[in-house]
Amino acid sequence: LTPLGFIKGYDTTLLRADATWDENTRSELLTIIDEEADRLRELIENLMDSSRLQAGTLRLTYQPVRLDTFLKEICTRARSRDDKMDIRLEINAPGLQAPVDPTRLAQVFDNLITNAAKYAPGASITITLDLFSDRALITVKDDGPGIAPEHLVNLFKRFYRAPTNDTTVRGTGLGLFICRQIVKAHSGEIDVESKVGEGTIFHIYLPLKQEKSQEH
Repeated sequence: LTPLGFIKGYDTTLLRADATWDENTRSELLTIIDEEADRLRELIENLMDSSRLQAGTLRLTYQPVRLDTFLKEICTRARSRDDKMDIRLEINAPGLQAPVDPTRLAQVFDNLITNAAKYAPGASITITLDLFSDRALITVKDDGPGIAPEHLVNLFKRFYRAPTNDTTVRGTGLGLFICRQIVKAHSGEIDVESKVGEGTIFHIYLPLKQEKSQEH
């Protein structure tokens, strides 16, 4: 079922005139409706972002940002959402500054961290900042189950979702597509490497100076 299907179905159930529900059942059904409403909002936002990025109409506002401070805030926010998350930050190139849209770039890292927590629950996540030639290199690594090679090639495609045995894992298939489009809008690159049983590493390369292609 789609989020709208869940919402309509459970709402109709609660409104049935020929049935009464105890407080626990009512609360459970309302919780499902609330969660599915959040998923529907996420889907709509992702679809809108995806369409704007493809059309080149998503406006990004660049400003000089210290990447070490930025990544510390990303990790703090992730821990505040899940205090059991094992997320570590390694700054090997302190003080690097890049022209970025902090809100949109944060969206990229939030998505990568959320994916790691979703597809590799309980795995440790390590974010590393390095200097690579004249660009910043940020890696997001997890020690989860990894991704098979046949799925890696499609990972950034629109609506593609790598299969999983966990039926509770749900998504739109737009997250990584949006990540790549946002990174490209920063004149950067993102790629991924993974080994089954060893984990997954995303590499993000960002220019340290403003480039003409960043006129969005």
